[in-house]
Amino acid sequence: MAGMDAHTHLFAPGQLLGREQIAQGDRTFREMYGDPAAKMAVARQLLQALDEAELDSAVVAGFAFTHEPDLIEQNEYLMEAARVSGGRLVPLATVNPALPGWERVAHHALDLGARGFGELRPHNQGWDPLGEQGRRLCGLAKDSGLVLLWHCSEPVGHAYPGKFGGIAPSELVAIATAFPGLPMIAAHLGAGASFYLQMPEVRSAIDSVYFDTAAASLLYDDVSVARLVDLTGPERVLFGSDYPLLSPRRQIERLAAQLPGPVLEAVCGGNARRLFSDNGTQ
Repeated sequence: MAGMDAHTHLFAPGQLLGREQIAQGDRTFREMYGDPAAKMAVARQLLQALDEAELDSAVVAGFAFTHEPDLIEQNEYLMEAARVSGGRLVPLATVNPALPGWERVAHHALDLGARGFGELRPHNQGWDPLGEQGRRLCGLAKDSGLVLLWHCSEPVGHAYPGKFGGIAPSELVAIATAFPGLPMIAAHLGAGASFYLQMPEVRSAIDSVYFDTAAASLLYDDVSVARLVDLTGPERVLFGSDYPLLSPRRQIERLAAQLPGPVLEAVCGGNARRLFSDNGTQ
């Protein structure tokens, strides 16, 4: 199936080689990637996985590092990988608004071609998504026509590395309400935020929020995405594999068993292409 994976992750080659050293100084990175068995990938591997899944393209994010040198190295690698990919990779930059001068890092990435920011983990990095730092980031994104990808932390269920540190469903609704019209992607089915779309005032307030399916098979049952489509409408759901954690090909196969053909085509590419085309990516 030709389509688009809206949630994948890459690292700079030097960061794969320096995994142990980075883990010593970055608590969240250590939690998620300190184990040598934890999967990390570079662009060549992602492109191969897209070919195997018969997908045209992918949105690529990095990791919410703590320290500026790691953020800059990662952003520059992602932007260059996207530049040479022939349009197959749509890059998101990562920033840490808790750091002095973070906006300089953000603008540097935008100059290199970033189409948004993410995957955002504010509580891991130590900034308040509803405070001054969060408002400045959202304001920059809205003024620049960018997309924000939030790691959404479901408040219940089993523990796993990286579960917490993103935003809660209540925070997602509050942020989207405060910045109407700013396109946001709520990762991992929005951690349950989609349930509140059944409240008319919430549905109207967060009509620029999309929900991706990243890691759905590790968190929810086999009909969870179909239920999400029923709640949100098919136009607001984006296929995401969370590669390299999970295989895009296998996740597409799972969705194909849940969704009828036209809905599957929208979820697995049409919606993401429209979202990023509308925000400046062709």
